[in-house]
Amino acid sequence: MTSDCKYGFGTEITLSFDETLSRVETLLKNRGFRIFTRMDLKEIVEGERIKDIGNYVILGACNSEFAKELFSADPNIGMLMPCNIVVYEPGNNMCRVMVKDPVRIMDLINNPLAIHAAMKVKDQMEIIIEELKQDDILPVTK
Repeated sequence: MTSDCKYGFGTEITLSFDETLSRVETLLKNRGFRIFTRMDLKEIVEGERIKDIGNYVILGACNSEFAKELFSADPNIGMLMPCNIVVYEPGNNMCRVMVKDPVRIMDLINNPLAIHAAMKVKDQMEIIIEELKQDDILPVTK
């Protein structure tokens, strides 16, 4: 897993952008997560290209069981949701998938129930990243 991000984790793989995005969506669905938002960076920056970044999509996913636990812990938790997953091309003929670390984010509210639920979400996201790497021909980790 990549370790160059203090607030998330992920991997780089050799699959194409479209294959990677499709696979991430399938893996999320298989783990009980629904995608509620999908933002394309090109639309956010109005067609401008960001230096050294090709295609870039932000997925906002949520698992209803974990959401119930989180909202029971703190009704303001919606400001920290959903789980954000980014899929992008960093410019090295690879595709990067990064996941916001829910435990690090939930540490902000210092609620044991929220942190416990976030740990379960993180476990699922780590499994998704590992499954994604298994699909790759030549997985690369940092």
